[in-house]
This record gives sequence, structure tokens and C-alpha cells, in this order.
Amino acid sequence: MILGDGYMAQIKKPLNQIFDFIDQTTEELRKILNISYREALSENIFNILEQKTYVEDGYPTREQAQQLDQKYQNFNLNDYSLLDIKRSLEFAVIKAQKIDQLDVNLLMTPDVIGTLSSLVIAEVFRNYPRKTLETMDSTVGTGNLLIETNLELKKSTTLSLSMHGIDNDHNSLELAAAIGNALKSEIDLYHQDAVADWIVSDYDLILADLPVGYYPLDENTLNFQTKAQSGHSYAHHLIMEQSMKNVHAGGIGIFIVPSQIFQTDQASTLAHWLVNSVYLQAVLSLPQSLFTSEAAEKSLVVLQRHGANAKQTKEVLMGQIPNLSDTSDIIKFKNQLQNWSQKTFDWEK
Repeated sequence: MILGDGYMAQIKKPLNQIFDFIDQTTEELRKILNISYREALSENIFNILEQKTYVEDGYPTREQAQQLDQKYQNFNLNDYSLLDIKRSLEFAVIKAQKIDQLDVNLLMTPDVIGTLSSLVIAEVFRNYPRKTLETMDSTVGTGNLLIETNLELKKSTTLSLSMHGIDNDHNSLELAAAIGNALKSEIDLYHQDAVADWIVSDYDLILADLPVGYYPLDENTLNFQTKAQSGHSYAHHLIMEQSMKNVHAGGIGIFIVPSQIFQTDQASTLAHWLVNSVYLQAVLSLPQSLFTSEAAEKSLVVLQRHGANAKQTKEVLMGQIPNLSDTSDIIKFKNQLQNWSQKTFDWEK
């Protein structure tokens, strides 16, 4: 078993029932089709939902498909809670990340970041005229950031997300589609480069855990204010800029970015864009306990597009988001968010 004892200790019944079934059938598909665990996982989730093996070009063979079908037909995800299904799928994704040795930019965004994002969104949009927010994740990956944020919002507010996602990695989109279906969380997905022109725009909110690294296609960056003066530009700068072009006037961007983002060799071009093209409303460091090193630490940045009733806040909200386990500190943080939001966002009724 690829998962260590620490992971397995966290899986309790009925989680182990779901995970064991998903894992065993995914492993069978992986061997039969000679594909990665992640690819097999996506296909397997759809098979489990349909209770039938998908066959293409004769694979799996009829005999293999019949054997799998018998297993699928004796297992029904509807017998379990969405929470148990979600946690089991997350363990399967973690296994995929380990087995397939995925690049760090392809890793699933942890639930806690979705929970913290929901706290900020709840206050920013508290008095918003619409309760369903048209939301795009411009680096959607497995879809976990959108799904977890939406679930948390529904628990404690009247807000919800109409979910859309862009990614240039086809396998990530397949997995996002499969997980979304399993969790009854529909995500409208687009396979494209997030730096290129978007097919659909005019969103209320962009929510994204941005990849870190250089964008290789310099010819696509010519009209970007955040492009590097020489050499390759940072992908996370470009995606932020493109994202903010695709919210409506006064729309919001919430981005998970490296905490060192304002201290790099391209920080000056980013700062120029921030000052001239958007309103920087908040920079909040995520809890240090989430990261293995100082270099890996990330922050949550809130941007607002010019127009409508948008204005630059008189005091940018800055600080450290406390750990969710620190109840008193979280209450204080929520109060800070509410005070800041009331002074910053003037939504038309």
C-alpha cells in the first residue's frame, strides 16, 4: 500500500470501505489499460457511478469488463455520505500524486485552504445583490478548491458558487469532472491555457490557487502589464492579470500566491499593474502550520477590478490568518474581516 500508516490511521469506517473499493478497482484498471494511477482513477470513478465498465477499442476485454462490472454492480456510492465519499476520493488523489510523482503545480489544493477562502468570500459578498456567485477557478486542477469552498459557504451562509474551471492539463480536468460528478458538484470545465483569451468572461469571482513558475510562451505575453522586462514571465502574475480582465466591473479575484510574491525580481512589474489596473484590498498570510518550510508559505490576496462602485480601501487588510483550531483567534479574524468588508465593498442593491 502506497499510503503510509499516518494516512491509513485517518481512514475510519465507512471511509475505508469506499477507499478500498476505489483503490482496488483503480489498480485493476491501471494494469489492464497500462495507464497512470491518476488516469485510471478518473475513469474508475465514472465506472463506479455508472456501475459499468467503459470500453474503448476493445479494452478492457469483454472478460475483464464482465469481472469489473460484477464488482461495480455490488457497490453503490449512494449508500454513503458525501463527506465520506469526498474524503475517500481525496485519499485516492493523494495516492495518485505519490505513485505518479506529479509536479508540485498539479497537487490537489488542501481542504483547509477552501475553508479559509470561504471565510473571506462570506464577508466580501455579505451584502452582494446575488446569492449565487458566478465563479471561475483559472487553475482548477482537481476542482477541490471550488468544491470545498462551495460546501463551506453552503454550511454557514446563504451564498453558493456556480462553478467554472480552466486548466491546460487534460488529465486534471478529467479528474475534476469525475470528482464533481461523484460529489454532485457540477463544474463547467474548459481545457485551455489560462493566459490565452478566455471563451467565457464576466464572472463575479475568480478563485484560484496559482501555479508557480515561468510561462514559456513569450509571444503570448506581449500585451500583458505583468510580463517580464526580459526572459520568461511568471505564470502566476500573468494568470492573475488575465483573470482580472474576465471579472465584471467591480468583480473580485481571490488568489493563493507565494508569500514571497512581492520580493522577487519581477515584483516591480507586478506592483505597477496592481497600482494601475486593480485595487489591492487584502494580503493575508495563510497559517504557517500548513507548510513544510518558509519558502513554501503562501498568502491569500484579494483584488478588485476597477469600475461600478469599486474603490481602493483606505487600509489594505494585512496579517496572518490563524489556525482553524484556534477558536478565539478565528472569531477575532472574522470580526476583522467584517469590519474591513463593510468599509471596502459597496455593492449595488
